[in-house]
Amino acid sequence: MRLRALAPLALALLAGHPALADDQLQALSHTLDALFRADTSQGVMAMTVVTPDYERTLKMSVATRGLDDTLVRILEPHKERGISTLKKGTEMWNYLPRIKKVMRIPPSMMMGSWMGSDFTNDDLVRGSSWEADYTATLAPDLPADAPCIVYVPRPQAAVTWSKVEACFAGSPALPVRLDYFDEKGRKARTMTFEAIKELGGRRIPTKTTLVPLLKPGHRTVMEYLEMTYDAPLPPNTFSQAALRRDL
Repeated sequence: MRLRALAPLALALLAGHPALADDQLQALSHTLDALFRADTSQGVMAMTVVTPDYERTLKMSVATRGLDDTLVRILEPHKERGISTLKKGTEMWNYLPRIKKVMRIPPSMMMGSWMGSDFTNDDLVRGSSWEADYTATLAPDLPADAPCIVYVPRPQAAVTWSKVEACFAGSPALPVRLDYFDEKGRKARTMTFEAIKELGGRRIPTKTTLVPLLKPGHRTVMEYLEMTYDAPLPPNTFSQAALRRDL
């Protein structure tokens, strides 16, 4: 499926949003799926992990192709340089350069933490799709200034959250907040989007903050420093050979 840069239907969502049509709900779902992706994308990100005991920052490169393929490689700090994660289709691997070993990540680990952060493996490589894996309905209690959607997993979807509430704002509409609920119905984490800037010809939120509500004092901040969309990538970008390549 070719990814549209910004769904045109999202442009007018703030006018009369209580009567959003199905195609408008789909447009917002597509916006979430394609927020940092296109037919291809490349970028540099900084991820800061904060806990009550320490704070650490990683700088990493990322390359994607559609929604299926992702390669993430740590650039800094030096002791973790070269640690990489590859998702190709439905399979995922980590590469540890110090021991020169590739390790497959089973589906059961997709909700596991990536590099000690509050982001899961699924968050990082977008293993699930808002359009394909969730049904979308308008939230019953709408804020006055933004459309909000409730996402509930489809019966066969391999996702953990019992529901996700997403709110959008602006023109074109961009996400401002996602609230994730666990299998017990508890609000387990909140993801906020801010610092909207133009990168690679798109206006995107360049700062994402994830707060796990059941782990006081923890948060992870992802900042997008560089982004390029729809530029050609080398043929073997999403291969285990590329995963092992030295930086």
